[in-house]
Amino acid sequence: MLLTCPKCALSYAIDEAQLGPQGRTVRCASCKTTWHAEKPEEPIELPLEKAVEKPATGLKEVKAKKIPSLYRDMIESQKRHKALMAQGIIWGALAATFVAMLGTAFLLRVDLVRAFPRLGGAYAAVGVSVNAAGLEWLDDKLENNLRGGRFVATVTLKVKNIRDEANPVPPVRVELMDKDLQPLDTILIPPLGLTLEANETRVLTFDIPDPSNRVKNIRLGFDLQAAKDLSRVRPSLMNGSGGGHGEEAHGDGGHGTPPATEDAHAAPGHEAAPAADAGHAATAAENAHGDATTAADHATEKPAELRPAPDAPSAAAHH
Repeated sequence: MLLTCPKCALSYAIDEAQLGPQGRTVRCASCKTTWHAEKPEEPIELPLEKAVEKPATGLKEVKAKKIPSLYRDMIESQKRHKALMAQGIIWGALAATFVAMLGTAFLLRVDLVRAFPRLGGAYAAVGVSVNAAGLEWLDDKLENNLRGGRFVATVTLKVKNIRDEANPVPPVRVELMDKDLQPLDTILIPPLGLTLEANETRVLTFDIPDPSNRVKNIRLGFDLQAAKDLSRVRPSLMNGSGGGHGEEAHGDGGHGTPPATEDAHAAPGHEAAPAADAGHAATAAENAHGDATTAADHATEKPAELRPAPDAPSAAAHH
C-alpha cells in the first residue's frame, strides 16, 4: 500500500502487515513529519432490493382547484360587504340627522316661526299648530252700523296674552266676506304699539268703512310677516309714532302681506288670504291708518284703527 506524507506529499510503499490491525505512527524521511497511519477499510457491500417492474394501478388523475379564481371571488365578496356596510352607515347617519332636525324643529317651532314667519305655512301643512304670536282669540263680533250717515262694519274682539311677559300685538289681518262667505276685501289693521301685559285680556274694536253694507262675515288672524316687513319699511306704523285720528290708536299692519303664521279665527271651511310683498303691505297699512282705505270705493271713509273698546263685546261671535 502507499502512504503519503500529509505535509510534503511524498509517497512511500510499505507492506500492510507492518501497520498492524490498530495502525502505527510513521515519520516522513524527507520532512520529518509524523502521523498515524492505518489500513484502509474495505467497502461493505449491501444487497439491493429488486426494482418494481410495473407502476401501481387503480389511481385516477385529479385536476387541481383554481385557487386564484376562488381567492378573487373572496376578495370581491369582501369588497361588496364593506361597500354595503359603508352605505348603511351613511344612510343611518342621514336618518339620525333628519330625525334630530325634525325634533329640533318641533321643540323650537315657536321661536322658529317668530324669526321666520313664513315657516308657519310649512308647520300648518303637516298639521302642527304654532301660536307664535302668543295671543289667543277669546271672542269676536261683527256689527253693521251707521255712523255719520255712512255704513261701517264694527269689529269687536277679545284677545288674551298667554305669555308670562309683555307681548306686543302684531297687525290684525281681516278678510271681509258677504253673507255667502264670498271674499270682498282683505285689510291689515295697524295696532300702533299696542302691548298686552303678562296674561292680560283686552277687548279691542275697530270700524271698517262699508259703503255698500255688504260685509256680513269676517276672518281674523295675526300677521307676523307683516309685522316684520313693516318694522323694516314703515317703523312708524309699528311703534305708534305716526299719529292717530282722535282716538287712542294702536297698531301696525299692511295690506296684502300673508300671515305666514297667524292665529286665525275664521269662518268654517276658509283659510287665510294669500301673501304679497313687504312694500305693498306697508303702503296699504299706511293708507289704512292715513287718508285712504283698503278698498277703492272706501276712499272717502275714515280708515280703520285698532283701539281698546269701551265696553266688553257680546259672548257670541258673528260669522
